Amino acid sequence: MKQHGQVFELQSRGGDGERLWAYRYRLGGRDSKRVQRGGFACASDAANALERALERVRRERQIHRTLTLAELVDEYLAQHDVQQVTIKKLRWLLSKALAAFGDQRVGELTSHEIAAWRMTLSPGHRFEATQALRQVLHRATAWGMIDANPAKVGVDNPTPRRKEQRPFESWAEVDTLADAIGPRYGPMILFAAATGLRPAEWVALEKRDPRGTRRVRAAIIHEGRAQTPKDRGEHPGGAAPSASARSTRATA
Repeated sequence: MKQHGQVFELQSRGGDGERLWAYRYRLGGRDSKRVQRGGFACASDAANALERALERVRRERQIHRTLTLAELVDEYLAQHDVQQVTIKKLRWLLSKALAAFGDQRVGELTSHEIAAWRMTLSPGHRFEATQALRQVLHRATAWGMIDANPAKVGVDNPTPRRKEQRPFESWAEVDTLADAIGPRYGPMILFAAATGLRPAEWVALEKRDPRGTRRVRAAIIHEGRAQTPKDRGEHPGGAAPSASARSTRATA
């Protein structure tokens, strides 16, 4: 995208009432940040200053375009303010793109080659790996390194359909498993099946809630550390259809 900018007369006047001029331009597309400088004595001074500013932007963009994808990923992850476990997952997902394009310049990446690369990935990781690459290149677009995201424009990445997991066909099967495990850990099987909590959530539960109610305050996410889940909520014990005896055992 070529930057043009705009020179215009300000409504305000100088100390002696003289006319003042300014220039403005955007760093990227229509929704990008707009830079404005004013106070020039004439339109030609503002136009010359605008051209110098745009030339600096062009030089900076050219430098950024020479970054390799590997260098961009390192720069992005270094300033990405999230949990380290998220950084580790992102780096692992991005390693798939780095294996193919790590030494390639960011400004040289094309949608055609990214779309072809995407189809070489395992279906189990295809969506997330493509999303991770899109995330990094979106930031490169926002930083003005590239004009469009080559991992998004012209690259389809449909959300995979989740398969419903049905480990048990009936409550009788749940009871059989719980009885086989024994009285110490068997009730956990009943509780998990009755509430639908994730393992990381019911492992982190506490006993301070009233009987029959459990509030999910945290989840064990990495190396035994607890973190507040994104979708906090209350899960009443015995929420799934079951006999009263089964509900009592699940909330014990």
